[in-house]
Amino acid sequence: MTTHYDMIAIGAGSGGLSAVERAAEYGKKCAVIEVKTIGGTCVNVGCVPKKVMWFAANTATQINSAKGFGFDVEQKSFSWKKLKEGRDNYIKGITNWYDGYLVDLGIDYIHGFGKLVNKNTVSVNGKEYTADHIVLSPGGEPAIPHIEGAQYGITSDGFFELEALPKKVAVIGGGYIGVELAGVLNALGSEVEIFGRADTLLRGFDSMIQEALDKDYKAHGITIHHGSQINKVTEDKTIFTNKGEFSGFDQIIWAVGRNPMTQHLGLQNAGVECNQKGFIPTDKFQVTNVDNIFALGDATGRAPLTPVAIAAGRRLSDRLYNGMTDRHLDYNNISTVVFSHPPIGTIGLT
Repeated sequence: MTTHYDMIAIGAGSGGLSAVERAAEYGKKCAVIEVKTIGGTCVNVGCVPKKVMWFAANTATQINSAKGFGFDVEQKSFSWKKLKEGRDNYIKGITNWYDGYLVDLGIDYIHGFGKLVNKNTVSVNGKEYTADHIVLSPGGEPAIPHIEGAQYGITSDGFFELEALPKKVAVIGGGYIGVELAGVLNALGSEVEIFGRADTLLRGFDSMIQEALDKDYKAHGITIHHGSQINKVTEDKTIFTNKGEFSGFDQIIWAVGRNPMTQHLGLQNAGVECNQKGFIPTDKFQVTNVDNIFALGDATGRAPLTPVAIAAGRRLSDRLYNGMTDRHLDYNNISTVVFSHPPIGTIGLT
C-alpha cells in the first residue's frame, strides 16, 4: 500500500527540513527524503564546519596579535588532527539530534534517492509515496571544471576530509568559497595562492570591499593571481594558466561555483521545468510550473544562503497550511556575510 502525506520534501537540508518542520507544527503528515546525510550542505560540508574552521583560524590570528596588546603569549603548537576530530564530532552530534527531533515532530525520515514518478508520487528504494504537496530541495554540489587534470584537485567537500594541514595550497576561484577557504588555511599556517578569473576577489560585491580584502590578504602573505584562466593540471599538481605555470602545491582546491543536484530527480516525469544550468525556476511563492510542486534553496539559483532557504521553507508552509495566503520571502536586500579574514557583511543596494 502506498503511504500518503500532506507534504514530502526531497532533500533534508535547510530548505526541505524547514518546510516539513513548520508543516508538522500545523498538524500535517510529512516526510523528508535524503540520499546523503541529514542536514544537507550547511550542516555537513558548509556553514557549520566552515565556521568551526573559521573560529580556529581566528583564534590563531588573535594569538599572533596578542603581543601588540600587552599579552605575553605565543602559539606553541597546532594540531589539525584534534581540530578535525572535534569538528567532526560536533557535526555528528547535530545529525544525531535531528534523528530524535524529527521523531518528536512525527516526521518520517526516508533514507534513499527520491525521484518523481508524477506530480503527486515519489519513488525511493523501489517504494512509492504520494503527497498533496511536494517540495524539491535537493541542494547543490561543488562544480569541477572540464579541463585536463581536474581530478588532481579537491573541492570544498574534500577540504573537510583533509587529514593534515597542507604546506602550500592553490585555491582556484575568487568567490566567497575560495576566499573563505584561503583565509582559513593562511591563518592556520599554509602558504596560499588564489587563482581567480576576474580582476578582483568577490566579483559582484562593492568595490570598496573588494579593494580592502585584496589589500588585507596580500598583507597576510596570500598571493593573488587575478585574470587567471586554468588550462591544465598535471599529477604533480603543476597548474598551467594563461599567465604561465605554477608548481610546488600540496593541494589544489576547486572553488569555481556550485551546481544544482537536479539532474536525476525525474523532473520530466512530473512536467517540472528547469533551465539550461539545471536550476528550477519558481514564482515568489516558490511554486514551480506545476502547481503542487515547489522548489527551495540552492536548486532555485536564487540567493544560495541557509537562512534564505529556511525562511522560504517556513513561509511556504505558513501559506499552505495556516491561511497566510500572501506569505512569501522577499529576495531583495538580503544580508550576506563572507567568513574571510577579516569577515565581510553586506546589506542593501551596494
